Amino acid sequence: MVLPRLSLSQKIGGSFVFFAAALLALISWLAPEPLLLATTAVLLLLFALLLLRSLKSLALELSALNLYAANLQDQAYQCSANKAVLSELMPLAVTLDTMAAELRRQRAGLYQRELLLDTVLQSSPSAILLTDEQGRVLLSNPAARQLLSQGRRFEGLLLSEVLQHLPQLAAALPAFLASQQQGLIHLGEPAAIWHLSASQFLLNQRRHQLYIFKPMTQEIQREELSAWKKLLRVIGHELNNSLAPLSSLAYSAQQLAPEPELVQILQTISERCHHLNQFLQAYIQFAKLPPPSLAEVNWPRLINQLHDHYEFELVGELPAGRWWLDQSQLMQLLLNLLKNAHEAGADATKIELEFSEQPQFLQISLRDNGGGISPALLEHALLPFFTTKQQGSGIGLTLCRDIVEAHGGQLLLKNMNAGLLVQIQLPRHKVASAAETQAF
Repeated sequence: MVLPRLSLSQKIGGSFVFFAAALLALISWLAPEPLLLATTAVLLLLFALLLLRSLKSLALELSALNLYAANLQDQAYQCSANKAVLSELMPLAVTLDTMAAELRRQRAGLYQRELLLDTVLQSSPSAILLTDEQGRVLLSNPAARQLLSQGRRFEGLLLSEVLQHLPQLAAALPAFLASQQQGLIHLGEPAAIWHLSASQFLLNQRRHQLYIFKPMTQEIQREELSAWKKLLRVIGHELNNSLAPLSSLAYSAQQLAPEPELVQILQTISERCHHLNQFLQAYIQFAKLPPPSLAEVNWPRLINQLHDHYEFELVGELPAGRWWLDQSQLMQLLLNLLKNAHEAGADATKIELEFSEQPQFLQISLRDNGGGISPALLEHALLPFFTTKQQGSGIGLTLCRDIVEAHGGQLLLKNMNAGLLVQIQLPRHKVASAAETQAF
């Protein structure tokens, strides 16, 4: 049989009753005088009353501390013990207050760290996935949802189900996970390159897998462009040093040549030198593209200048807001795109230029009906020196992308219907006006 658990007050009261009974029994046995027994009984009763009062006060203090401890157990660290009923146990209450303050500080710090981590995960351009030992997705950030599921959430699904439309990635993940190695993988939009790292770790005694996809397309393209530009500057310098004297000598020889046949040969040499120099200047212009000089864009003037060179249809209204861009570079960008559309055989009435203003970026769309680009070539269309034209230099679209990225934007090519859609997103730049600058 299990005995009931006694409280501290019950234990002390029971002990006192046992002690009083034993004392009275001893006195009655040693000195059985009624007066002595009565006096002892009265003294014991008074002592019992004092002890009962003290035990009641102690029980009240213990009750207050028990309630405080229960609040701490429920993580209510902002609470405190009732100091009005505390006396003997006040030092213990002060110690608990100190502990609660420390727990409150640590919880606030932990919350701030969790908030910071969540903010980093949600805003990171890297796609992050966490799965359990069964391969079920426990966590994904917006970049991962955009990369693998067109922005839809897929927590709770098996990763194999999410990757059904990406068989190449589904086949590559186990190898990356088994070898614990990192590498590059092509994924998503054409020519999109991602750095993939996969790792395993134990969490709550269960194995988990972490996958991190870091976008590398822009970094690789930026380094590639930088290398090409350095090479072009060296080659351009050497060719210029040779072409200038050759052209001059050919012209001088034309003036001195006695035979018409020789004059024709020298004229052909001079013309080829001139053509080669023009061809070279296009590459030098690409290699020496200056940083954007931001100024407020005059949109009507820009459209009129474009119409002076090529025909096209303006869809919708011009941007109403103030946009700070390099107008000369923007002009070159749109001229290159309009030139490509006309050379692709597009009908001038079907070449449409449209502007769409968003709070943080400006989207420029150019559509044509020139037949588009085959999927095999679309992946390479933005690579330097790639061209399908017999007389093309292969830097038109590359220069366009360089101008857009120099502004911090993005250029995308898409086949739509019977033509090509070029989408340009340019971020909003905040530039102080002259009056604001003088105020400082």
